[in-house]
Amino acid sequence: MKKILVLALFMIAFVCGYASAAEKPGAIESDEYEIFNAVLDKYDAFVALEKKTISEKILDNAAVTHLKQSGVQVDDYLTDDFNKKNSRAYELEKRFSKKRYFTDESYQGFPGTGKESVKISRVGFNEEKDRALIFVRHQSKGPQKAFYEEGNFVFLEKKEGRWIVIKTVMASQRYY
Repeated sequence: MKKILVLALFMIAFVCGYASAAEKPGAIESDEYEIFNAVLDKYDAFVALEKKTISEKILDNAAVTHLKQSGVQVDDYLTDDFNKKNSRAYELEKRFSKKRYFTDESYQGFPGTGKESVKISRVGFNEEKDRALIFVRHQSKGPQKAFYEEGNFVFLEKKEGRWIVIKTVMASQRYY
């Protein structure tokens, strides 16, 4: 009887563990990796990618107004989706179309140059999933302690099965 009980508990634990691993609630969706690839395409492979997504950027009323004034189609569904997904950081997987390095990995950089890194948010979608918004922060640290950082909202639309960058709207910039 004890063996049967142990076996039953083991099977239940295995099935529950398998189901939770397969479902992964809140996991980064395949569509989001398509968008990551479309947005990151402008950066070469020597720009390191932060391993976790941005969690501190939300779409408040001021950001939505700024985006709308810039011609970006932001509706309540997209705003809610963006804010829910970016309420915490998520770990990225290596599911990129180009070879990408995470900032915690060592890689052969160009000698004598500074370091560049990019950090991205999760993607907010409209209800039809044909419009999307992502936030991208790019940092560059030069060899003489020069520093540049730029934060941009990137608006995309799905056309003929591909995600296309429609507009980039600067949200922040600093340098010294």
